[in-house]
Amino acid sequence: MKALVFEGAGRKSLMDRPVPVIECATDAVVKVTRTTICGTDLHILKGDVPSCKPGRVLGHEGVGIVDQVGLAVTQFKKGDRVLISCISSCGKCDYCRRGMYSHCLSGGWILGNTIDGTQAEYVRIPHADTSLYPISANMDEEALVMLSDIFPTGFECGVLNGKVQPGATVAIIGCGPVGLAALLTAQFYSPSQIIAADLDDNRLETAARLGATDTVRADDPDALRRILDLTGGKGVDTAIEAVGIPATFELCEEIVAAGGIIANIGVHGLKADLNLQKLWSKNIAITTRLVDTVTTPMLLRTVQSGKVDPKRLITHRFKLDEILDAYDTFSDAAHSHALKVIIDLEAAGDLDDDVVRASARTSVAGPNTAGGIRLRTHTGLSLDVRPVRDHDEQLLAEFFKHLTPQDLRFRFLGGVQEVSHERLVSMTHVDHRRTENFLVFAEGGKALVASAMLARNPSGAEAEVAIAVHADYRHKGVAWELLRYVANYAEANGIRILQSIESRENHEAIELEREQGFVAKPFPDDPTLVLIQKELRPSKGISH
Repeated sequence: MKALVFEGAGRKSLMDRPVPVIECATDAVVKVTRTTICGTDLHILKGDVPSCKPGRVLGHEGVGIVDQVGLAVTQFKKGDRVLISCISSCGKCDYCRRGMYSHCLSGGWILGNTIDGTQAEYVRIPHADTSLYPISANMDEEALVMLSDIFPTGFECGVLNGKVQPGATVAIIGCGPVGLAALLTAQFYSPSQIIAADLDDNRLETAARLGATDTVRADDPDALRRILDLTGGKGVDTAIEAVGIPATFELCEEIVAAGGIIANIGVHGLKADLNLQKLWSKNIAITTRLVDTVTTPMLLRTVQSGKVDPKRLITHRFKLDEILDAYDTFSDAAHSHALKVIIDLEAAGDLDDDVVRASARTSVAGPNTAGGIRLRTHTGLSLDVRPVRDHDEQLLAEFFKHLTPQDLRFRFLGGVQEVSHERLVSMTHVDHRRTENFLVFAEGGKALVASAMLARNPSGAEAEVAIAVHADYRHKGVAWELLRYVANYAEANGIRILQSIESRENHEAIELEREQGFVAKPFPDDPTLVLIQKELRPSKGISH
């Protein structure tokens, strides 16, 4: 598939990338029909977002059609049209339960940041049930792209954090797309004044058309005095910073009224001075926020009812193969007068659908592999993974008959000798609250090449993993890819610590596990073994 890839500060390319596949049972893969470029993408290209590494597919906004769903996805099916949220939310962790989806322990702002994003023909969406929103056939998809990020960002980080009230005075410093989204949604609360400040006359004219009562050139030497004059010398009740540079934040400090709020939206790459010598006695509050998208359902309803029209912010449209031109246009807004650009992928992707689905589907034809997911190893080997079923006893018995102890990877079983007939029967009749078993097929679903077992402890917080790989498929990346899949599956199902036991002499297996973040420790009960352990869901800080 085609994708826009970040190659390091100042560098990006449209290139071919593998079509994403389901990695966790809670994933969906979405065929992107429309996406856009965000100011945050420009911050990434400037090097302001260190969490985004070279090689990442950019983009965190879009709409599309569900193409694949994981086994645990219940709210969506193939063919559903969906809005992609810029924030991925598990819906279960402490932060999600508090409505702080941006700080989700296994999600948050990851699309186009720490995992591949939406400026591509296909995108994998973690936690699909709580990170996608259904859209009806009669809704304008171009308008809905604005609801992926900029509208909830402007509303939550600017208007709600700024506590805009009826009759209040508001200044919006920066009239780019997010600032204009804040302007449109601030009008839900009927403020008496909305003062828009920017360096660009075209954006100021747009702000006036969208409802600003007054406009000010931010580079005017008298800008501060003009804003104060417009408010009778008091300053504004809410100052919304929507740029992300020191000068605009410091202007907000100058214009906020006693008892007012500075609501920061901008993504800051440099420090800004906090002039407490002027502010300490003014009873002001300063708020910061990474958008949580908790208001997306409400905003969807307002758009559907016609109360607000996000499409008014769209100025340019491009195809995916024109995305480099779209970046040039968006980043040179002073000359192009660009606000939001739409990247239309729908027509471009039609010719390749059959080929793409054949290489990236989750369900594979045939009785052996139906209902599974597809993985691909670094050697190019295609693997189909599905849960063990009741009728698999004979298949497993034949598989284990040909295994040797050297074929066991990441094991907690004592050895091949323990895999008796009774054990095989028990593996096909497990308590799925505690144990999951998977079979791995290659060669079009005809050859069983590996098996994996995941067993939780009684608390459900810890689990052990055992993997066995047929000798003919060793050294082809099967164990590495299957371990990655099982670890992701475990994390998606609330497991915090994943362990296995390995022979101290099996340096190859230990190194594979270390590559995925596992730590090797002495095994207290047997000096010939090591305990391999990974903390799947550690506490983490969020950088943005």
